[in-house]
Amino acid sequence: MTAVAAHVRTSTLISVIISMAISAAFFLLVFGQRPLIAVFAAGGLALDFIPQTLAAGFMAALMPSLQTRAKLLTGRMPGTPPAIAAIVKRALALAVAALALAAMITALLWIGKVEAMPWASALALKIGYGGLLGLIITPAALRAILPRG
Repeated sequence: MTAVAAHVRTSTLISVIISMAISAAFFLLVFGQRPLIAVFAAGGLALDFIPQTLAAGFMAALMPSLQTRAKLLTGRMPGTPPAIAAIVKRALALAVAALALAAMITALLWIGKVEAMPWASALALKIGYGGLLGLIITPAALRAILPRG
């Protein structure tokens, strides 16, 4: 495995774990320990996918990219470091693009006529979704700034 591939893999794993932890924390903050979580009501689970996607998606691209940029600047990774503005723009674009995933999950909940979920199921869904965001977004962000090969 090349140093670049190992870096992408390690950064993605870290991003997945952090995204899952942050998703769990925000779930607890927003929904508390209500035994049943409404899905399509105002302030429900489906609507919460929007801020979760934007925040977790942005951070899943931004932080690993900034850490990678630091390694590029010091020569610990091959390649040319991108401008911070380019990293921020790409992180925003990836977060907005990830809303398509949120829409797909929301559509599946709607098709399945899921009106409410038990607390533990809703928590598991949000944690898993947070991890999925990290798994998809982080490697895309890093591959955009690292050399191929």
